[in-house]
Amino acid sequence: MSGDETASVNAALLQMAAKIGGLESTVSTLLQTWQRMEEKASEGRKDLHRKVDDLRAEMTAMGAQVTTATKDISDMKPTVQAVQNVQVQATGVRNASRWLYWAAVGLSGGVGWIITNFIDIHLKR
Repeated sequence: MSGDETASVNAALLQMAAKIGGLESTVSTLLQTWQRMEEKASEGRKDLHRKVDDLRAEMTAMGAQVTTATKDISDMKPTVQAVQNVQVQATGVRNASRWLYWAAVGLSGGVGWIITNFIDIHLKR
């Protein structure tokens, strides 16, 4: 092998070594990027699981509150119906009182008319 051929082979080997070094650097960068992405994905999955667990706990608490509220409402139902019945009775009493008041006013006016006419009749005689 001559000196030119040796230099050419050495130059080719240097170029190959540079390219291999670049490839190693690229592979290393890709591996680091994938590892960071996997770590972030794992954190994201952990956050998602935590949020789902929190949501499940909230739903359980809300279910218990709805059950309690339903029981309280069913316990209050007879009282509400009794109050409604009393309101209906009060409305009837109020209407009857109005009728009695106007009947009393009418009767007192009629009695007053009779008394004034009776007095006028007896006094004129």
